[in-house]
Amino acid sequence: MKKAVIFDMDGVLIDSEPEYMEMNRSLFSGLGIDFENSDFDQYVGMSSFKMWSGIKEKYKLVNDVEELIETERRKMFEILSSDKISGPVKGIPELLTELRFNDIVLNVASSSAKRNIELILNKLNLTKFFTVIVSGEEVKYGKPAPDIFLLVSDKTGIPPEKCLVIEDSSNGITAAKSAGMKCIGFKNSGTNLQDLSGADFTIMDFSINNISIITEYIKNI
Repeated sequence: MKKAVIFDMDGVLIDSEPEYMEMNRSLFSGLGIDFENSDFDQYVGMSSFKMWSGIKEKYKLVNDVEELIETERRKMFEILSSDKISGPVKGIPELLTELRFNDIVLNVASSSAKRNIELILNKLNLTKFFTVIVSGEEVKYGKPAPDIFLLVSDKTGIPPEKCLVIEDSSNGITAAKSAGMKCIGFKNSGTNLQDLSGADFTIMDFSINNISIITEYIKNI
C-alpha cells in the first residue's frame, strides 16, 4: 500500500513565521491590542476564521471577522510575493526528492489561503513534488480539527494510518493525531515556543541524517 507524507507550509516548507509574527504585531497594534501580552502562540497553525473569531470575541472588536481575514490574507500575500521569502527551508528540496524516489505520495495541507500556497509552491519550484494541495478554505473546521488532513487522505485514497504529517505547531500536531496519523514535529526558529510534545518525535532540521530517519519511518508505518 502507498504511504503519504503531508507537509504544513508555513514554518515547514518555508520559514515564514518570523515575517508573519511582525505582520500580526502590526495588525494587532492597529486594532488596539497589546501583541506581546496577547497569547498569540495559541493561534499559530490555526485556521484564519477560528483565529480571528477568537480574537474578536476576546478583545470585543467591532471589526467583521471576514474583514479581518481578508486584511490578514492580503498582507500575507504581499510578504510571500516579496523577496523576504526567497527559498524553502534548508534541506526541504533534498527531503522531497528522497521521498519521491521512494515512491511516497507528497501533499500539502496548510491553513493559508489557496492562492498563497500556490504562489509559494510555484515561486520556489516545488509544485512538481506534490499530488494533493489543500488549504484551510476547503474545510469547515480548520486546525486543530483533523478535517484538513482527512481531506488529503480522502483525495489520495491513502488511509490515515499510512500517512505522516510534518508540522511545526501545537494546533497542527493535535489535528494530525486526531486524524489518526503519525506526526513529526519540526522545531524551527520561528515557532520555538510551540509545544510539540504531542508529536511522535521532533527534529530540529532537515539534515541528511534526519532525511534518512524520516524516510525510513514513513516506509515502516
